[in-house]
Amino acid sequence: MRLRSLIFLIAFTSSLIISVDANAQVAPGRKPASVTDTIQETLRVRKSTEVKPGSPEPESPFYRIEIKEDRTYDNFFSRKFFSNSKNIKSDLIGWSRHLPSPLNEFYTSIIEKSFRFPFVFIFLALILAFAGNVLFVIAVLFITNRIMNFRVRQKRIIRALFEKILTDLMLQVTDIPETIHLLSKTKLKKHYNLLIDVMMDFQKSFRGDSDRQIMELYQRMNLSKISYDKTYSMSFYEQVKGLRELTNMKHHQSIEMIVAKLNDPNDIVRTEAQICYPYVNPETPFDFLGILEKPFSKWAQLNIYYLIKIHELPVPSFDKWISSSNTNVVNFCILMIDLFQQQENSQHIIGLLNATDETTRNMAISACGNLHLFESKEVVKNNFRFETVKNQIEITKIFNIIGDETDITFIEQIIQCEIIAIRLESVRTLYNLVEGGRAHLIALNESMNFVLSPYISHIQDNRN
Repeated sequence: MRLRSLIFLIAFTSSLIISVDANAQVAPGRKPASVTDTIQETLRVRKSTEVKPGSPEPESPFYRIEIKEDRTYDNFFSRKFFSNSKNIKSDLIGWSRHLPSPLNEFYTSIIEKSFRFPFVFIFLALILAFAGNVLFVIAVLFITNRIMNFRVRQKRIIRALFEKILTDLMLQVTDIPETIHLLSKTKLKKHYNLLIDVMMDFQKSFRGDSDRQIMELYQRMNLSKISYDKTYSMSFYEQVKGLRELTNMKHHQSIEMIVAKLNDPNDIVRTEAQICYPYVNPETPFDFLGILEKPFSKWAQLNIYYLIKIHELPVPSFDKWISSSNTNVVNFCILMIDLFQQQENSQHIIGLLNATDETTRNMAISACGNLHLFESKEVVKNNFRFETVKNQIEITKIFNIIGDETDITFIEQIIQCEIIAIRLESVRTLYNLVEGGRAHLIALNESMNFVLSPYISHIQDNRN
């Protein structure tokens, strides 16, 4: 039964294909065969091909259908590939004569099986593609490694040559014109950046006449143009490098470029420009604070403070920029007023106790204690209940410095706070505020509903 169904399906499909080809070549004026006619013809063929009991089975179910071969409508893929498959197979087998005899039979069997089972072609193609990919990657890695090693060795050799030439200049064995002549004999065009790096290292290591010779050589070789071009690079790393080179070599165009980069959108470039400004403008190293609109990073603030201390730069009065709209600048000014003990700016600090920014208020509270601003006590007392926990702790701490016996009532009120950190600091403040602070705390402990003895023990412990 299944065989009959399969024969019917094959006959039905074949008749449809034949009818389509016949309709494609119908004579002019003749009506093409419809799908209904094709189906009826197929059913007629099936009925005529049914095998009666006892009769021999026909050799083919298609013996009643005459098909005229017409290669005009053959499948393109069949024409192009399968028609030439025998030629391809014979050519491939013919190549076996170039192989050693042990491989000849193996190669021929592979070709035979490949044409007998086409999926073997796909499998072999995948194997060859994978092997080719692996070989390509290995070749690329090998060549890249050789190139990189060559460049590293070349860079090491040329750097040693540059160091020798500059050392002779430092030791006055050669002068600047002769040094330029010696450098021009090397592959200088490809290694300008390496030469600048070596000059930067020498400039940091030497002072006095040697330092000036390096900077003069930098100017006379017009290397500043290379550093200047770096500041316009798309890479922020190159921009930072260009700014640093112009700054260390004290080029006259560096101040203009640094000012242009003070408010750069990139944090790293902007920070580098902020650090470089005091180096190139030592007379007024903090004028850039009035220009800043972008954030002023902690790293830049630390570097500038280090620069002031090491090079003993003149310290201005920071009240010029304490009213800036940039919160980072205001906080930096408070910190500088605190560190350099600028008592003349105390009123500005007290005014910032009511600032909108929490960090600004915190730094102002701390500065009031370090500057011994006793007139700020009433302000911080009034602001205490409105402050954040962090600022409340800072207020409690400054009474260790500016508090006296008149503030005991205020401290006792703080001790009743439920926050452990605030209570601990208030106990510490009261312990140090008056003579016999421990006795006062013990008496206070008896009159309150909570125990203060753990806090007193913690304060008395030298490990804390």
